Amino acid sequence: NNQQPFLSEPPNMLTLMCKPLAVVATAGCLLALFIVYASAGKPTVFFVSSRISSATSNVVTRRDEMIPSHRLSHSNQDVGGSEGLGVLDERAEYFNEMLSSGKDSFQNRRSFLLSSSLGTSSLVGVPLSASAAKGAAEYDLEYYLRDIIMGNRPEGNLPASNGPPLPPPRALQGALLSLLLDDELQNCITIQELSRITKIPIATLSEQIRSFRSKVQPAFGSRYPWKEEVVSDEYYFDLTCYSLWKIASVSPELAENYAKREEFVRNIGRQILNAIMERGMISKESTATLSKGGHKHSGITVTETIPAVVEILDLFQSTKHCSAYRLGDKNDEERTGLKVFDALDDEEIISPNGVGSVNCLVSVFNPATLGGALQITGEGSRFAPDFVGPTLAAVWERVGSVDKGSSVFVSFESYFVDPVYRPNPKDFFPDERLYQFTISKKN
Repeated sequence: NNQQPFLSEPPNMLTLMCKPLAVVATAGCLLALFIVYASAGKPTVFFVSSRISSATSNVVTRRDEMIPSHRLSHSNQDVGGSEGLGVLDERAEYFNEMLSSGKDSFQNRRSFLLSSSLGTSSLVGVPLSASAAKGAAEYDLEYYLRDIIMGNRPEGNLPASNGPPLPPPRALQGALLSLLLDDELQNCITIQELSRITKIPIATLSEQIRSFRSKVQPAFGSRYPWKEEVVSDEYYFDLTCYSLWKIASVSPELAENYAKREEFVRNIGRQILNAIMERGMISKESTATLSKGGHKHSGITVTETIPAVVEILDLFQSTKHCSAYRLGDKNDEERTGLKVFDALDDEEIISPNGVGSVNCLVSVFNPATLGGALQITGEGSRFAPDFVGPTLAAVWERVGSVDKGSSVFVSFESYFVDPVYRPNPKDFFPDERLYQFTISKKN
């Protein structure tokens, strides 16, 4: 009889009402704090995206802002076989329809039946300044608020923005241009190597490239408008390279043979390097140094290749193939330019006791093949136009000597980099191709 009842008195209605009111009040306080904090932020819209932020820069690299573009053994497959050219024609028609209907396939844009540009500022009616970026808590709260009010689409609620205006096409010039591409598609290294590896006559390849180029020309030109239909025009050069690589991708020899594709690309670099040396496009000192490399000579060290690498990059820049370049890591001043390698790197590669590898970063800004390479990457392939990467790889292949047991293997990856932080994950406007080279000692 001394046991207390479970409820000794009827429930107090005020107590029951206070609990949900407390929850609402707490949420209101959080929202108010968010509004006050966000007033120092910048307008944006919420998106679900993994981010890697640099501690020394305001640049934020999203998962989709750095696209691997040169793993030739990648599992993505292009159309091949006897029906390859026919499918390419269908893709060319679709390619033109995409841009004529306002869908920009260059930036992987999508159209939405219902889209909204509401950001946090429009949700709460407070204009935001652009002085500070939001943190994880703000993005989380914005996500839930947006989900309550209008729902969050899996693909996001904001369409892609218009890209920054393109500069006028550069006028490519100099002796190097004729090695890369010529208007007749007859004598350049690229078409000759493609004919050799595919066993298709040059005249046939040239006709196929011109035919495909004419089909994609309207769409490509709407995004990259050229002034003249000559390969010395940067954007027409880009279009021609895109067409050449697309024809190469459906040739019977290269359609599904990724080892052959790599051989094709690497041979282009080797032939370009040989021609540069033979025609005196770099100094006699650099030519003599590179001539010592190879299987039948004493070999050279990675530090000895630096002057030649700089001269070759200068040559691409003077040809207007790129607007600028950077040799080395931008965040490590001790490992850039002429100091990109040191004696310890030589020890890793040349010494009999060295068993390691050496890495090197090279950035090329606004390369003349950027548009075509981005388009092919967006189509799901990594077999894209590239001249700088294979040529530099050919330089470093000359490091070491088989006679001394110090031959090397050179591999590289390249990435497209947008250096600007963009809150909308669909906005991706790269102007840099970043190469990561690895020079490894063969066992």
